[in-house]
Amino acid sequence: MVNESNFIVRLSGRRESTYYIDYMGVYKVNEIAKIVGIKPTAVKDKYLENKAFYDDSQDIYYFGSEEDAKKTISNIISSIKADMKGRVIHLTEAEIEYIRKALINEGSNVMHVSNKIKDAIFKKLNE
Repeated sequence: MVNESNFIVRLSGRRESTYYIDYMGVYKVNEIAKIVGIKPTAVKDKYLENKAFYDDSQDIYYFGSEEDAKKTISNIISSIKADMKGRVIHLTEAEIEYIRKALINEGSNVMHVSNKIKDAIFKKLNE
Protein backbone atom coordinates (compact mmCIF):
# COMPACT_ATOMS: atom_id res chain seq x y z
CA MET A 1 0.00 0.00 0.00
CA VAL A 2 1.48 3.34 -1.06
CA ASN A 3 0.58 6.51 0.80
CA GLU A 4 1.31 9.85 -0.87
CA SER A 5 2.01 11.49 2.48
CA ASN A 6 4.99 9.16 2.96
CA PHE A 7 6.80 10.86 0.07
CA ILE A 8 8.99 13.71 1.29
CA VAL A 9 11.16 16.13 -0.62
CA ARG A 10 14.35 16.58 1.37
CA LEU A 11 17.06 19.18 1.10
CA SER A 12 20.39 17.45 0.54
CA GLY A 13 22.99 17.71 3.24
CA ARG A 14 25.73 16.65 0.85
CA ARG A 15 24.99 18.71 -2.24
CA GLU A 16 24.24 22.36 -1.73
CA SER A 17 20.86 23.66 -2.97
CA THR A 18 19.66 20.29 -4.22
CA TYR A 19 16.73 18.09 -3.26
CA TYR A 20 15.91 14.40 -3.37
CA ILE A 21 12.82 12.26 -2.94
CA ASP A 22 12.49 10.11 0.15
CA TYR A 23 9.81 7.48 0.76
CA MET A 24 10.03 6.41 4.42
CA GLY A 25 13.82 6.31 4.35
CA VAL A 26 14.07 4.91 0.83
CA TYR A 27 15.51 7.20 -1.81
CA LYS A 28 17.04 4.97 -4.53
CA VAL A 29 15.02 4.69 -7.73
CA ASN A 30 15.05 0.88 -7.83
CA GLU A 31 13.75 0.64 -4.26
CA ILE A 32 11.04 3.27 -4.81
CA ALA A 33 10.00 1.43 -7.98
CA LYS A 34 9.52 -1.80 -6.00
CA ILE A 35 7.42 -0.01 -3.37
CA VAL A 36 5.12 1.72 -5.87
CA GLY A 37 4.88 -1.24 -8.27
CA ILE A 38 6.25 0.56 -11.32
CA LYS A 39 9.22 -0.49 -13.45
CA PRO A 40 12.48 1.18 -12.41
CA THR A 41 12.96 2.59 -15.91
CA ALA A 42 9.55 4.28 -15.74
CA VAL A 43 10.39 5.86 -12.38
CA LYS A 44 13.78 6.97 -13.72
CA ASP A 45 12.06 8.54 -16.76
CA LYS A 46 9.73 10.49 -14.46
CA TYR A 47 12.77 11.78 -12.55
CA LEU A 48 14.53 12.82 -15.76
CA GLU A 49 11.40 14.50 -17.17
CA ASN A 50 11.54 16.81 -14.17
CA LYS A 51 15.22 17.76 -14.54
CA ALA A 52 16.74 15.30 -12.10
CA PHE A 53 20.43 14.52 -12.36
CA TYR A 54 22.18 11.39 -11.20
CA ASP A 55 25.02 11.25 -8.69
CA ASP A 56 26.63 7.86 -9.23
CA SER A 57 28.88 8.19 -6.17
CA GLN A 58 25.77 8.08 -3.96
CA ASP A 59 23.40 6.27 -6.37
CA ILE A 60 20.79 8.99 -5.99
CA TYR A 61 18.91 11.45 -8.21
CA TYR A 62 18.91 15.10 -7.23
CA PHE A 63 16.67 17.96 -8.29
CA GLY A 64 17.59 21.61 -8.63
CA SER A 65 14.30 22.74 -7.10
CA GLU A 66 11.74 21.49 -4.61
CA GLU A 67 8.99 22.06 -7.20
CA ASP A 68 10.61 19.67 -9.69
CA ALA A 69 10.82 16.97 -7.02
CA LYS A 70 7.16 17.52 -6.06
CA LYS A 71 6.10 17.26 -9.72
CA THR A 72 7.95 13.96 -9.91
CA ILE A 73 6.08 12.66 -6.87
CA SER A 74 2.77 13.67 -8.47
CA ASN A 75 3.74 11.87 -11.68
CA ILE A 76 4.66 8.74 -9.76
CA ILE A 77 1.42 8.81 -7.74
CA SER A 78 -0.66 9.18 -10.90
CA SER A 79 1.00 6.06 -12.34
CA ILE A 80 0.26 3.82 -9.35
CA LYS A 81 -2.63 1.39 -9.71
CA ALA A 82 -5.66 2.34 -7.64
CA ASP A 83 -5.55 -0.87 -5.59
CA MET A 84 -1.98 0.02 -4.51
CA LYS A 85 -2.86 3.52 -3.25
CA GLY A 86 -3.79 4.16 0.35
CA ARG A 87 -4.39 7.03 2.70
CA VAL A 88 -4.25 7.62 6.40
CA ILE A 89 -7.57 8.08 8.18
CA HIS A 90 -7.72 8.72 11.91
CA LEU A 91 -10.73 7.15 13.58
CA THR A 92 -11.96 7.42 17.14
CA GLU A 93 -12.49 4.29 19.21
CA ALA A 94 -16.27 4.70 18.82
CA GLU A 95 -15.92 4.88 15.04
CA ILE A 96 -13.72 1.78 14.96
CA GLU A 97 -16.22 -0.10 17.10
CA TYR A 98 -19.03 0.92 14.75
CA ILE A 99 -17.09 -0.39 11.75
CA ARG A 100 -16.38 -3.67 13.56
CA LYS A 101 -20.07 -4.12 14.34
CA ALA A 102 -21.02 -3.28 10.78
CA LEU A 103 -18.65 -5.90 9.41
CA ILE A 104 -19.75 -8.55 11.88
CA ASN A 105 -23.46 -7.86 11.37
CA GLU A 106 -23.28 -7.37 7.61
CA GLY A 107 -26.70 -7.98 6.12
CA SER A 108 -28.58 -8.38 9.40
CA ASN A 109 -29.36 -4.65 9.91
CA VAL A 110 -29.51 -5.04 13.70
CA MET A 111 -27.14 -2.20 14.55
CA HIS A 112 -28.14 0.78 16.61
CA VAL A 113 -25.48 3.49 16.45
CA SER A 114 -25.88 7.24 16.60
CA ASN A 115 -26.03 9.17 13.37
CA LYS A 116 -23.29 11.42 14.75
CA ILE A 117 -20.75 8.57 14.59
CA LYS A 118 -21.86 7.49 11.11
CA ASP A 119 -21.65 11.08 9.86
CA ALA A 120 -18.16 11.50 11.31
CA ILE A 121 -16.93 8.32 9.59
CA PHE A 122 -18.42 9.32 6.23
CA LYS A 123 -16.91 12.79 6.53
CA LYS A 124 -13.45 11.31 7.11
CA LEU A 125 -13.81 8.82 4.26
CA ASN A 126 -14.93 11.52 1.85
CA GLU A 127 -12.08 13.96 2.59
